[in-house]
Amino acid sequence: MLRRLLSRKQFESDVNIGKYSRVSKDTQIGNHSYIGRHCSISKATIGRYVSIANNVSIGNGEHNVNRVSTSSLFYDDPYRELTAGDCIIESDVWIAVDAIIRRGVTVGFGAVVGANSFVNADVPAFAIVVGSPARIVGYRFDEKQRQNILESRWWTQEPEAAKSIIAKLESEFG
Repeated sequence: MLRRLLSRKQFESDVNIGKYSRVSKDTQIGNHSYIGRHCSISKATIGRYVSIANNVSIGNGEHNVNRVSTSSLFYDDPYRELTAGDCIIESDVWIAVDAIIRRGVTVGFGAVVGANSFVNADVPAFAIVVGSPARIVGYRFDEKQRQNILESRWWTQEPEAAKSIIAKLESEFG
């Protein structure tokens, strides 16, 4: 299982990494997150309660097209140069099957990335993005609800406490 390739410092407890997924040693993964099968994740920071479906690519290396040659053979430090730019997946994000998240992109809290989407720009909190390139098609909640959710900071809690906070928020939303 891939988890053996990661040190315990890189992910918190209760992280599930699916079979045949590859996660680089410099990736950080928060509690209660799930990574499906056949995923490829390089040098990323992934929050808590994140759900990543099968066949997702996050932060894979990108060649500099402004150089005379795109071959990494001519880079001083190929891995560092190919993985330049932070790749951040904030907490409670759902990334659907076959999505690609480019290097340097931040996917905001509670966002949803649709299946087969190519994300090449930052995604705001709670946005739903789809397509290639991905574009915003809506938001999961209205502005006041988004603000209340963010203020609750439920994702910093363990599941039982988080459930209670989420239930209270949902009852207020009607």
